[in-house]
Amino acid sequence: MIDLPDLTDRPQHTAIVLGGGGVAGIAWELGLLSGLLDAGIPLADADLVVGTSAGSVVGTLLRTGGVADAYGQQVDDVPWDYEEPASPDWAAIGAQFVAALQGATGDQDARARIGRLARTVTSGQSQEERIASFRATFPADTWPDAPLGITTVDATDGSFRVLTAADGVPLTRAIAASCSVPLVWSPVTVDGRPYVDGGARSGTNADAAAGYERVLVIACRAEDPSPTGPWLDRAVAGLRHDGSAVEVVVADATSQAAYGTNVLALSTRAPAAHAGRAQAAAVAARVRDFWVG
Repeated sequence: MIDLPDLTDRPQHTAIVLGGGGVAGIAWELGLLSGLLDAGIPLADADLVVGTSAGSVVGTLLRTGGVADAYGQQVDDVPWDYEEPASPDWAAIGAQFVAALQGATGDQDARARIGRLARTVTSGQSQEERIASFRATFPADTWPDAPLGITTVDATDGSFRVLTAADGVPLTRAIAASCSVPLVWSPVTVDGRPYVDGGARSGTNADAAAGYERVLVIACRAEDPSPTGPWLDRAVAGLRHDGSAVEVVVADATSQAAYGTNVLALSTRAPAAHAGRAQAAAVAARVRDFWVG
Protein backbone atom coordinates (compact mmCIF):
# COMPACT_ATOMS: atom_id res chain seq x y z
CA MET A 1 0.00 0.00 0.00
CA ILE A 2 1.06 3.59 -0.62
CA ASP A 3 -0.09 6.78 1.04
CA LEU A 4 -1.88 8.68 -1.72
CA PRO A 5 -3.15 12.26 -1.56
CA ASP A 6 -6.75 12.58 -0.43
CA LEU A 7 -8.64 13.52 -3.58
CA THR A 8 -11.89 11.82 -2.63
CA ASP A 9 -13.79 15.11 -2.87
CA ARG A 10 -13.05 15.08 -6.61
CA PRO A 11 -14.41 12.86 -9.39
CA GLN A 12 -12.46 9.62 -9.69
CA HIS A 13 -13.45 8.43 -13.15
CA THR A 14 -10.41 8.97 -15.37
CA ALA A 15 -6.67 9.26 -14.74
CA ILE A 16 -3.60 9.64 -16.91
CA VAL A 17 -0.21 8.40 -15.72
CA LEU A 18 2.89 9.72 -17.51
CA GLY A 19 6.18 7.92 -16.94
CA GLY A 20 9.79 9.03 -16.82
CA GLY A 21 12.28 8.99 -19.66
CA GLY A 22 14.57 12.01 -19.54
CA VAL A 23 14.72 14.72 -22.18
CA ALA A 24 13.85 12.16 -24.85
CA GLY A 25 10.86 11.02 -22.79
CA ILE A 26 9.54 14.57 -22.48
CA ALA A 27 9.75 14.98 -26.25
CA TRP A 28 8.17 11.61 -27.02
CA GLU A 29 5.29 12.14 -24.60
CA LEU A 30 4.66 15.60 -26.03
CA GLY A 31 4.60 14.17 -29.54
CA LEU A 32 2.22 11.40 -28.50
CA LEU A 33 -0.11 13.69 -26.54
CA SER A 34 -0.17 16.39 -29.22
CA GLY A 35 -1.22 13.79 -31.77
CA LEU A 36 -3.91 12.32 -29.52
CA LEU A 37 -5.27 15.76 -28.63
CA ASP A 38 -5.32 16.79 -32.29
CA ALA A 39 -7.28 13.60 -33.00
CA GLY A 40 -10.00 14.98 -30.74
CA ILE A 41 -9.41 12.77 -27.73
CA PRO A 42 -10.22 14.92 -24.64
CA LEU A 43 -7.31 13.83 -22.47
CA ALA A 44 -7.10 17.26 -20.85
CA ASP A 45 -10.41 16.43 -19.14
CA ALA A 46 -8.82 13.70 -17.00
CA ASP A 47 -9.89 13.80 -13.38
CA LEU A 48 -6.27 13.15 -12.34
CA VAL A 49 -2.88 13.44 -14.02
CA VAL A 50 0.15 11.83 -12.35
CA GLY A 51 3.68 12.39 -13.63
CA THR A 52 7.00 10.78 -12.80
CA SER A 53 10.18 12.67 -13.73
CA ALA A 54 9.73 13.54 -17.44
CA GLY A 55 6.05 12.84 -16.90
CA SER A 56 5.87 15.56 -14.25
CA VAL A 57 6.91 18.11 -16.88
CA VAL A 58 4.52 16.81 -19.51
CA GLY A 59 1.69 16.33 -17.03
CA THR A 60 2.01 19.96 -15.97
CA LEU A 61 1.97 21.05 -19.61
CA LEU A 62 -1.17 18.97 -20.18
CA ARG A 63 -2.83 20.59 -17.19
CA THR A 64 -1.85 24.11 -18.28
CA GLY A 65 -2.77 23.72 -21.95
CA GLY A 66 0.82 23.91 -23.11
CA VAL A 67 1.26 20.61 -24.98
CA ALA A 68 0.96 21.98 -28.53
CA ASP A 69 3.41 24.83 -28.00
CA ALA A 70 5.88 22.61 -26.16
CA TYR A 71 5.73 20.00 -28.92
CA GLY A 72 6.54 22.71 -31.45
CA GLN A 73 9.53 23.75 -29.37
CA GLN A 74 10.83 20.17 -29.45
CA VAL A 75 10.61 19.73 -33.21
CA ASP A 76 11.96 23.24 -33.90
CA ASP A 77 14.77 22.70 -31.39
CA VAL A 78 13.96 25.94 -29.58
CA PRO A 79 16.68 26.68 -26.98
CA TRP A 80 15.88 25.51 -23.45
CA ASP A 81 17.52 26.73 -20.27
CA TYR A 82 18.75 23.23 -19.47
CA GLU A 83 22.34 22.24 -18.83
CA GLU A 84 22.92 18.84 -20.37
CA PRO A 85 24.95 16.68 -17.97
CA ALA A 86 28.08 14.89 -19.11
CA SER A 87 26.98 11.69 -20.81
CA PRO A 88 26.19 9.37 -17.88
CA ASP A 89 27.87 6.00 -17.69
CA TRP A 90 24.61 4.10 -17.34
CA ALA A 91 26.35 0.73 -16.97
CA ALA A 92 28.44 2.02 -14.06
CA ILE A 93 25.41 3.62 -12.44
CA GLY A 94 23.49 0.38 -12.78
CA ALA A 95 26.36 -1.53 -11.19
CA GLN A 96 26.37 0.85 -8.22
CA PHE A 97 22.64 0.35 -7.80
CA VAL A 98 22.99 -3.43 -7.87
CA ALA A 99 25.74 -3.33 -5.26
CA ALA A 100 23.79 -0.96 -3.02
CA LEU A 101 20.65 -3.08 -3.16
CA GLN A 102 22.33 -6.24 -1.91
CA GLY A 103 20.65 -7.21 1.33
CA ALA A 104 17.79 -4.72 1.09
CA THR A 105 14.96 -5.72 3.42
CA GLY A 106 12.11 -4.37 1.29
CA ASP A 107 11.25 -1.87 -1.41
CA GLN A 108 11.43 1.18 0.87
CA ASP A 109 14.81 0.09 2.22
CA ALA A 110 15.95 -0.43 -1.38
CA ARG A 111 14.90 3.12 -2.25
CA ALA A 112 16.64 4.47 0.84
CA ARG A 113 19.86 2.82 -0.34
CA ILE A 114 19.45 4.46 -3.75
CA GLY A 115 18.80 7.72 -1.94
CA ARG A 116 22.04 7.42 -0.01
CA LEU A 117 23.90 7.05 -3.29
CA ALA A 118 22.06 10.06 -4.71
CA ARG A 119 23.11 12.20 -1.76
CA THR A 120 26.78 11.67 -2.61
CA VAL A 121 26.40 13.78 -5.78
CA THR A 122 27.63 17.32 -5.18
CA SER A 123 28.87 18.37 -8.63
CA GLY A 124 26.97 19.72 -11.64
CA GLN A 125 24.08 22.14 -11.58
CA SER A 126 22.78 23.08 -8.16
CA GLN A 127 19.20 22.35 -7.25
CA GLU A 128 18.40 26.07 -7.47
CA GLU A 129 19.80 26.25 -10.99
CA ARG A 130 17.71 23.27 -12.04
CA ILE A 131 14.60 24.73 -10.44
CA ALA A 132 15.23 27.97 -12.33
CA SER A 133 15.40 26.09 -15.65
CA PHE A 134 11.97 24.57 -14.99
CA ARG A 135 10.63 27.93 -13.85
CA ALA A 136 11.53 29.32 -17.27
CA THR A 137 9.41 26.58 -18.88
CA PHE A 138 6.14 27.47 -17.19
CA PRO A 139 4.28 30.77 -17.14
CA ALA A 140 3.82 30.69 -13.37
CA ASP A 141 5.21 28.75 -10.44
CA THR A 142 1.74 27.82 -9.26
CA TRP A 143 -0.10 24.52 -9.44
CA PRO A 144 -2.95 24.15 -11.94
CA ASP A 145 -6.48 24.02 -10.60
CA ALA A 146 -7.14 20.52 -11.94
CA PRO A 147 -5.66 17.66 -9.87
CA LEU A 148 -2.00 16.97 -10.64
CA GLY A 149 0.27 14.56 -8.78
CA ILE A 150 4.07 14.63 -9.01
CA THR A 151 5.96 11.61 -7.70
CA THR A 152 9.02 11.85 -5.47
CA VAL A 153 11.13 9.64 -3.23
CA ASP A 154 12.63 10.78 0.07
CA ALA A 155 16.38 10.23 -0.35
CA THR A 156 16.82 9.67 3.39
CA ASP A 157 14.27 7.01 4.29
CA GLY A 158 13.06 5.90 0.84
CA SER A 159 9.42 6.81 1.44
CA PHE A 160 7.29 7.46 -1.63
CA ARG A 161 5.40 10.75 -1.81
CA VAL A 162 3.00 12.08 -4.44
CA LEU A 163 3.09 15.86 -4.21
CA THR A 164 -0.03 17.87 -5.00
CA ALA A 165 -1.08 21.50 -4.70
CA ALA A 166 -2.21 20.78 -1.13
CA ASP A 167 1.38 20.23 -0.01
CA GLY A 168 2.29 23.89 -0.50
CA VAL A 169 5.52 23.07 -2.36
CA PRO A 170 6.30 25.40 -5.28
CA LEU A 171 5.44 23.63 -8.52
CA THR A 172 8.86 23.88 -10.13
CA ARG A 173 10.59 22.61 -6.99
CA ALA A 174 8.31 19.56 -7.05
CA ILE A 175 9.10 18.98 -10.74
CA ALA A 176 12.84 19.38 -10.15
CA ALA A 177 12.68 16.84 -7.33
CA SER A 178 10.83 14.35 -9.51
CA CYS A 179 13.37 14.85 -12.30
CA SER A 180 16.41 14.36 -10.04
CA VAL A 181 17.83 11.14 -11.40
CA PRO A 182 19.99 9.47 -8.72
CA LEU A 183 23.73 9.61 -9.43
CA VAL A 184 23.15 12.13 -12.23
CA TRP A 185 21.90 15.11 -10.25
CA SER A 186 21.90 15.96 -6.57
CA PRO A 187 18.59 15.68 -4.65
CA VAL A 188 16.21 18.62 -4.33
CA THR A 189 15.14 19.82 -0.88
CA VAL A 190 11.42 19.64 -0.12
CA ASP A 191 10.21 20.53 3.37
CA GLY A 192 13.79 20.39 4.60
CA ARG A 193 14.48 16.88 3.28
CA PRO A 194 16.31 15.68 0.14
CA TYR A 195 14.13 14.20 -2.61
CA VAL A 196 14.79 12.38 -5.88
CA ASP A 197 12.89 10.33 -8.40
CA GLY A 198 13.80 9.71 -12.04
CA GLY A 199 12.18 6.29 -11.63
CA ALA A 200 13.72 5.55 -8.24
CA ARG A 201 10.58 3.61 -7.27
CA SER A 202 9.06 2.88 -10.68
CA GLY A 203 9.37 4.33 -14.14
CA THR A 204 5.63 5.05 -14.14
CA ASN A 205 4.21 4.63 -10.60
CA ALA A 206 0.93 3.58 -12.22
CA ASP A 207 -0.49 2.50 -8.87
CA ALA A 208 -0.71 6.19 -7.89
CA ALA A 209 -3.96 6.17 -9.90
CA ALA A 210 -5.52 3.51 -7.66
CA GLY A 211 -9.27 3.91 -7.29
CA TYR A 212 -9.88 5.51 -10.67
CA GLU A 213 -12.31 3.81 -13.04
CA ARG A 214 -10.25 4.25 -16.21
CA VAL A 215 -6.48 4.71 -16.20
CA LEU A 216 -4.41 5.54 -19.28
CA VAL A 217 -0.73 4.79 -18.69
CA ILE A 218 1.86 6.32 -21.03
CA ALA A 219 5.27 4.73 -20.57
CA CYS A 220 8.51 5.66 -22.30
CA ARG A 221 9.63 2.03 -22.16
CA ALA A 222 8.71 -1.31 -20.62
CA GLU A 223 9.89 -1.96 -17.07
CA ASP A 224 11.78 -4.96 -15.76
CA PRO A 225 10.93 -6.43 -12.34
CA SER A 226 12.47 -4.23 -9.66
CA PRO A 227 13.16 -4.44 -5.92
CA THR A 228 12.41 -0.72 -5.43
CA GLY A 229 8.66 -0.82 -6.08
CA PRO A 230 5.83 -2.04 -8.31
CA TRP A 231 7.08 -2.09 -11.89
CA LEU A 232 4.60 -1.39 -14.69
CA ASP A 233 3.16 -4.87 -15.27
CA ARG A 234 2.71 -5.48 -11.56
CA ALA A 235 1.07 -2.10 -10.96
CA VAL A 236 -1.29 -2.55 -13.92
CA ALA A 237 -2.28 -6.01 -12.70
CA GLY A 238 -3.04 -4.52 -9.28
CA LEU A 239 -5.17 -1.76 -10.75
CA ARG A 240 -7.16 -4.24 -12.82
CA HIS A 241 -7.58 -6.57 -9.87
CA ASP A 242 -9.13 -3.70 -7.93
CA GLY A 243 -11.60 -2.92 -10.71
CA SER A 244 -9.90 -0.24 -12.82
CA ALA A 245 -9.94 -0.47 -16.60
CA VAL A 246 -6.36 0.19 -17.76
CA GLU A 247 -4.93 1.01 -21.18
CA VAL A 248 -1.15 1.12 -21.60
CA VAL A 249 0.76 2.86 -24.39
CA VAL A 250 4.47 2.04 -24.38
CA ALA A 251 6.92 3.72 -26.74
CA ASP A 252 7.31 1.51 -29.80
CA ALA A 253 10.61 0.29 -31.22
CA THR A 254 10.94 3.25 -33.58
CA SER A 255 10.41 5.69 -30.73
CA GLN A 256 12.92 3.98 -28.46
CA ALA A 257 15.46 3.99 -31.28
CA ALA A 258 14.92 7.75 -31.53
CA TYR A 259 16.01 8.11 -27.90
CA GLY A 260 19.55 7.11 -28.82
CA THR A 261 21.98 6.04 -26.12
CA ASN A 262 21.56 9.05 -23.82
CA VAL A 263 17.99 10.05 -23.00
CA LEU A 264 19.27 13.21 -21.27
CA ALA A 265 20.79 14.64 -24.47
CA LEU A 266 19.16 17.64 -26.12
CA SER A 267 19.81 16.05 -29.52
CA THR A 268 17.03 13.54 -28.77
CA ARG A 269 14.27 16.15 -28.67
CA ALA A 270 13.24 16.41 -32.32
CA PRO A 271 13.62 12.71 -33.24
CA ALA A 272 11.71 11.55 -30.14
CA ALA A 273 8.96 14.16 -30.62
CA HIS A 274 8.43 13.15 -34.24
CA ALA A 275 8.38 9.48 -33.24
CA GLY A 276 5.78 10.14 -30.55
CA ARG A 277 3.59 12.02 -33.01
CA ALA A 278 3.82 9.13 -35.48
CA GLN A 279 2.93 6.60 -32.80
CA ALA A 280 -0.10 8.70 -31.83
CA ALA A 281 -1.56 8.11 -35.27
CA ALA A 282 -1.12 4.36 -34.82
CA VAL A 283 -2.79 4.18 -31.39
CA ALA A 284 -5.40 6.96 -31.61
CA ALA A 285 -8.34 4.71 -32.42
CA ARG A 286 -7.52 2.37 -29.53
CA VAL A 287 -7.04 5.23 -27.08
CA ARG A 288 -10.24 6.96 -28.22
CA ASP A 289 -12.28 3.78 -27.73
CA PHE A 290 -10.86 3.40 -24.24
CA TRP A 291 -11.17 7.04 -23.19
CA VAL A 292 -14.57 8.02 -24.59
CA GLY A 293 -16.14 4.65 -25.35
